[in-house]
Amino acid sequence: MKSKLIVAACATLALTACANKYAGWEFVRLENSVPDNCVYKMQEVCTEPGLKCYNWHKQRATMFDANTVVITQTKEQHQATFSPWSGKFNSGTMGTTLAEYYRCNGAKNISPRASN
Repeated sequence: MKSKLIVAACATLALTACANKYAGWEFVRLENSVPDNCVYKMQEVCTEPGLKCYNWHKQRATMFDANTVVITQTKEQHQATFSPWSGKFNSGTMGTTLAEYYRCNGAKNISPRASN
């Protein structure tokens, strides 16, 4: 019985830690230029398909105590492949996004409320 309780406690702790890794990422805002009253935190590159980089940058920004992501550069690469054995043609778009993370103060910056 005691071992089951320990296993359950460890599983709960692991799930809680994963859920809070990017806590508040939904409140990080995206901008095209640096707003006033901001402090630079970090610059990162994302290479994900489609629009996945936007959420990736917002999540990563929380790790550097940033609440604003400024997209500085985007590039798209179209890729296509053909398999003569199967006769299938596949195509897709791969993107690269360069972004800077900032900690800003202002009316547009909202903080997540603590859950009661």
